[in-house]
Amino acid sequence: MKIFTTVSPKTIFNIYIVTDDKQKYGVIIDPGDFSINIYNLVKYIGAKITKVILTDGQNKKVEGIPTLKKVYDVDIYAYRNMVCDYETKVVRNGHEIVEGDLKFKIIETPAPSYDSISILIEDALFIGNVFQTGTLNRFKTEEFNTPDFELKVIKKSILTLPEHTMIYPSFGPATTLEIEKKFNPYFKGI
Repeated sequence: MKIFTTVSPKTIFNIYIVTDDKQKYGVIIDPGDFSINIYNLVKYIGAKITKVILTDGQNKKVEGIPTLKKVYDVDIYAYRNMVCDYETKVVRNGHEIVEGDLKFKIIETPAPSYDSISILIEDALFIGNVFQTGTLNRFKTEEFNTPDFELKVIKKSILTLPEHTMIYPSFGPATTLEIEKKFNPYFKGI
């Protein structure tokens, strides 16, 4: 497995392309606005892209779906059943998405939004906005306005994974679970 990262120049979100070792096929995680740099990266990699997985339905992560669908014949996988007026293949906790020998396992992580999922492939976990390196995002609704709910989600779904697991967030650099457990101040009491 190979992981390629680029950043949407418009939104500063990380966009990930995961391919097999020979770069024959790949999956885009959170395509953002699908700017020319993403198109050029896919072209450079040379992988056939047939699937897109969304860690949540936030507009900044999905606004490029109409362009992406015109360029590639892709299936969209998401927690929601519709994104940008396109039907998706709905995924829930424990589902697996297979592309060649790559197996993407879905973990429901409903923080900071109800439709957030994380994607585990081998020892890499794509967490969307669940947290950022060294800090938390905030889950805000009338019911939950403290980090308590988010920390419960993280404890149940993420902190149980092996410490060598690489963490790929929507913003900022990649990290490891071990680093987050040691240095993320929000995880100290868990």
